[in-house]
Amino acid sequence: MTSTISTPAEEYRALREGCGLADRSWMGRLEIRGADRHRFLNAYVTCDVKGLAPGEGAYGFLTSHQGRILSDLVVTALEDRLWLLLPPGQDEAVASHLRKYILADRVEVLPLADMLPVTLIGPRASEALGDAEPPPPGDWRHVRSRVHGTEVELQRSGRLGAEACSLWVSASVAEPLIEELLRNPAVRRVGVEALEVLRAEAGIPRFGQDFGPENFPQETGAEEAVSYTKGCYLGQEVVARIHYRGGVQKTLRSLIFDGPAPAPGTPLLHDGREAGAATTVVESPALGRALGLGILHRRAAAPGTRLEVQGGGAAEVRAA
Repeated sequence: MTSTISTPAEEYRALREGCGLADRSWMGRLEIRGADRHRFLNAYVTCDVKGLAPGEGAYGFLTSHQGRILSDLVVTALEDRLWLLLPPGQDEAVASHLRKYILADRVEVLPLADMLPVTLIGPRASEALGDAEPPPPGDWRHVRSRVHGTEVELQRSGRLGAEACSLWVSASVAEPLIEELLRNPAVRRVGVEALEVLRAEAGIPRFGQDFGPENFPQETGAEEAVSYTKGCYLGQEVVARIHYRGGVQKTLRSLIFDGPAPAPGTPLLHDGREAGAATTVVESPALGRALGLGILHRRAAAPGTRLEVQGGGAAEVRAA
């Protein structure tokens, strides 16, 4: 009999103490094929794609001419193609953006609906793999493997708030594999709500929730997503100028709230002036209080700064 989880609190406990299983088929997915795939994609994202060997991956941003974020993405390099993991609902927009730049390039931008990421998250994630060897250390490293008899691309996944491995598996055999994984008593299904708490506690922002097309990469705090040595890409001049000439006026911060959790989007005030807004807001079991994320003006972003929550309450800034 497979195990089930009935409440977000139980799901959260599985993520912290055991292993949560998340079917992340809601995530956007694309595939880029063709001989010029590395060179082509490298010209439109902030991370270094040109240097990725099969078995490696990278997190980065797709940017506009103005250097603002069109999407974030994880690039996974295989022998003959690149996979892109995208925020939910971003498949068509990203595909359309990339295709308009295909001229003489030998590339195709295709949907990746036939491969799903099933993710194991938590301190016992590796144990749930059975006899399969995990990939080498390092976020986004991956290997071809068999997990409980099913062929998968097994990848170390970052930016989730805990140790995690994603099993990229054919959609046709995903459910039997999930059922087999759930036979392990340490493994429990988890949903979006528990994943959001884990992410917020780790100070990891999400596209469409904490940042979006109005933001520059440096405002997200994800400096590892930007290479300043890879050469030109769309928006590179603006992103580099910000980096070398003093930085941005706003930056991501974690927030701890006094009193009830405010609604996402609630303005935050410092010395009577608006300094930003609460974006992600969750109830943290680890802290026993509400916490969240927000992109704040740097005059109010120093850890320890006290902010007024519009409509009542207060928040304290901490480093994301």
